[in-house]
Amino acid sequence: MLEFLTVLGLVVLLVVAVIVTTVWLVLRRIRRSRLVAVGTQAVADGLLALTAFRLRPTPHRGAALRGLRISREHRLLRDRVAAAQCSGAYLGDIPALLPRLEAEGRRLRAALGRLVGSPAAGHDLLAQADRHLAMLAELTEAVGDAASAPAADDALAREAEEAALGLRLHTAAYTELMAADSSPRTVRRPLAGAS
Repeated sequence: MLEFLTVLGLVVLLVVAVIVTTVWLVLRRIRRSRLVAVGTQAVADGLLALTAFRLRPTPHRGAALRGLRISREHRLLRDRVAAAQCSGAYLGDIPALLPRLEAEGRRLRAALGRLVGSPAAGHDLLAQADRHLAMLAELTEAVGDAASAPAADDALAREAEEAALGLRLHTAAYTELMAADSSPRTVRRPLAGAS
């Protein structure tokens, strides 16, 4: 009987461990999903927008507006980088730099959110936000310029040009061959007196 209870306890422990591990993995995957990240970003931006556009006077309302601008500039930069990567443009280290820039932007937005409504002076924080916005605008412009430049690798265009040239050469050779076959052949008959 003791053996049976031991085996039953181990099976129950194993089932509980599997259930807990599965729940933990599912929750971790949900927390890391793109939908949750976008939803969290939308809620944070919504709270900043509500704070910025309150009817009653609020100290540091400009901090909330800067937080919203930082969020918008990051979104614009991400979209431009994705479009440039799809077009095959060379972007250098910018795609690798994006996660660090976004982490800095989240830190600034959180600090700006705490600054809104507080009587503390945040001139240094506002200056940091302005520098971050200027850097984002410069990067966005550079990525836009890189995306509008012609792609350095035009192998597909070269292959299409070679295929068209090959087709033209084949058509010309076929036409020449068919013209030679259809031309009236003159049969030379030996002259009656010559032999």
